[in-house]
Amino acid sequence: MGAVPMKRPDAVIDSYETVFRLYEDGKHRRYQLLFAVNGGAFTVAKLFSKLETANILGNLSLNEIAYGLAVFTVLMTIDMMVFGQRMRCAVGDTKRGLSQGLFSLWGKGVLALISLLIVVGWLLVASAR
Repeated sequence: MGAVPMKRPDAVIDSYETVFRLYEDGKHRRYQLLFAVNGGAFTVAKLFSKLETANILGNLSLNEIAYGLAVFTVLMTIDMMVFGQRMRCAVGDTKRGLSQGLFSLWGKGVLALISLLIVVGWLLVASAR
């Protein structure tokens, strides 16, 4: 039972529609992970924020959870930026204007704003204690 050989990305990229589909699927999975992890953690933080105990879950304080999720959000943002830029390069959209094509200036701005709002939210949670 040998491993199934992986195709090189350039062997899969045969048309703009294929790249666009790959880009949208990858973007959707990454945003879904970002929102699922942060949404679940915000819920846990809200439920446990009223407790007077020093430690909440797994011996972690609310501050430690908040700072950890802020760092997670920054790392996910970097991953999403790298993914988007690589897909933009793969399709050749780097030759187009900054506001055109895959992962344009608008997409980068939306990602940066969403990430900034989440990180600020976590920093507010951490400073509330």
